[in-house]
Amino acid sequence: MNVIRNTDQNDDPNLAEAGAQSGGDGSAEAGAQSTTEAEEKSATSVAGARFERGTGLSARIRPLRNDASEDVFLPFLDLCFNWSMDKPRVEVAELLEREDAGFYFKGWGRNGDIAVAAYAQAPEPRSADEGDSSTGIVGLAWLRLAEIESVIGRSSRANEGAGADVQAVPSGHSGTDLDSSTGQTDAAPFTGYGWVAADIPELSIAVLPDHQGQGIGGMLLDVVCTLAKMSGFQAVSLSVEDGNGAARLYHDHGFVSVGRNADSDILVRRLS
Repeated sequence: MNVIRNTDQNDDPNLAEAGAQSGGDGSAEAGAQSTTEAEEKSATSVAGARFERGTGLSARIRPLRNDASEDVFLPFLDLCFNWSMDKPRVEVAELLEREDAGFYFKGWGRNGDIAVAAYAQAPEPRSADEGDSSTGIVGLAWLRLAEIESVIGRSSRANEGAGADVQAVPSGHSGTDLDSSTGQTDAAPFTGYGWVAADIPELSIAVLPDHQGQGIGGMLLDVVCTLAKMSGFQAVSLSVEDGNGAARLYHDHGFVSVGRNADSDILVRRLS
């Protein structure tokens, strides 16, 4: 699915500042400092800044419970569908009615659903009987399998047509007659824009604009993929539309292109 508006690379002014430190203050002593010593000092500062940021960020990442409210997903689903400023906006009210949008969050908590959230601040520990709160969530990554009935319907339609293998990388809109303006299908059920196989969940991810560029997207990717591996999945997939700069982030985190779906690349990250 189309995701983060920007690439969410690790741009950090602290790192830039650390990297710029050379120990020079105009004095003779500073000027005599060797290049090697200056480089070592700079590298140590950069590593320290990375470690401090990384440890602080990891404390803000939490799995989302399977009984999380569907409302938690809406701000991030909005970003997924409206990542481009050059395309007509799809309002949240419309997303709630669209079949393709509903695929990604409605009835959350079914078999195979996995989600992790990034908070603006490290959340307080919660007891087992407390539910999740959407308060303070600034990034979300979630995985979902297509329901088996939909996969069977997709396979049946493919067999009636060209006899395509259900495991093949899809082209077009996931093997359905999808009206892109309404998100409704005429025949086979929608199985996701990044659908690859029945046992490979599709990843969706978004980070609120004010929190992009802080490494949140990359950490969410790695954490949700780790949970997927622990759950027994061999791979995860996603789709990213042409022109979405987030493609660089995915490639940097182990995703490779396996095919096309209309105007999108389908990417897969193997977990084994």
